[in-house]
Amino acid sequence: MHIVIFTGGDSPAPEECKAYLESHPADFIIAADSGLETLEKFASVLGKKHQPDAILGDMDSLSDSAMLARYPKSIIKTYPQDKDWSDTELALHLAVSTAKERHITLIGAAGGRIDHFLGVFDLFATDIRPDTWLTPVQALWYAGAGTSFSVGGLTKKDIVSLTRTSASRTGGRVTSDGLQWEWQLFRKEGMPSLSNRISEEADEAKRDVTVTVLEGAFVLILPLSARVTTKEVELNTKAPQEKVAQHPLG
Repeated sequence: MHIVIFTGGDSPAPEECKAYLESHPADFIIAADSGLETLEKFASVLGKKHQPDAILGDMDSLSDSAMLARYPKSIIKTYPQDKDWSDTELALHLAVSTAKERHITLIGAAGGRIDHFLGVFDLFATDIRPDTWLTPVQALWYAGAGTSFSVGGLTKKDIVSLTRTSASRTGGRVTSDGLQWEWQLFRKEGMPSLSNRISEEADEAKRDVTVTVLEGAFVLILPLSARVTTKEVELNTKAPQEKVAQHPLG
């Protein structure tokens, strides 16, 4: 089941997400507070499935609370402003409880307060993490052990970065193919790869970039325009051979 959560904050332009939503149609839609306004902007690219299945939050960010009257009361749950969970977290809790087998996409929650942004990013280290987070210019994909990403549609100007979740600054194992700076040059602490890009060879051959996580948990950061497919891979306890090399700034 593909569960899509629309939340407040800056969000990508609907047209930027059209290809993603066409290839990953929404099965269940949650609007968190002012995410309802974001959802309504996306109606044209959601196709037949553009009505929310649940609306929740303290509703303090809606520009016009009267818009709630357009939806059935049965799908609306209002929370007090003073609560332990943010509206985004409440939406993720609902998503996780809705289906055991699911892919959760979060749209919005960027810009504005840095503490809000960091709070959402921190969710990648929790059990209620989104699988994909679409922000105004980039898509963040949770990359857990045993997952391989095939990334197409990249140009030489597109940025590919890999970061760790907030659970750890070290550890984990990743391999890659088709990047300008491959996995052997990834940093051992902090952010493994910043401002990487497709290699000249892969670009000329029109070959997808692949990133495979063998151990640990990471977040792959890509342009919204990238075409991403994932698959599970068999984990090998034997570490791949590494080169001794100077880590580039990129």
